[in-house]
Amino acid sequence: MRVLVVMVLLLFPWPAVAQTPASAAWRATPASLLKTTLRAVAAGQARYRAEHPTYASSTAQLNVRPEDGIRVEILTASSEGWQAKAVHPAQPGRSCVIFAGQLDHAEFPRTDGDREMAGEEGVPLCDRMR
Repeated sequence: MRVLVVMVLLLFPWPAVAQTPASAAWRATPASLLKTTLRAVAAGQARYRAEHPTYASSTAQLNVRPEDGIRVEILTASSEGWQAKAVHPAQPGRSCVIFAGQLDHAEFPRTDGDREMAGEEGVPLCDRMR
């Protein structure tokens, strides 16, 4: 039986699969990088709130280090909630937003380009990106 299996494999080899580094096979898009960054901000805000009576008003307080060129801004923060926006240098005029909790008299954040309003707590929403 073993001889038959070896003969079959020699006569009909499996097709070769190109070996490529993972970084070459998949490239992060600006939107995916911004969403990942905003998810890190959300996790940082949860950790911060567990230790303080309010949410952080800056990313420096959260120990979040975005990739080069990505800019994150905490738009507003209180003891009840927070909002943030992230922008990528390759996508001028476009952004992603996120929020958690509620802020008195504050509308949920909107993206810069499409002006879409975030609607689901803790879920990043992005403009359409090119």
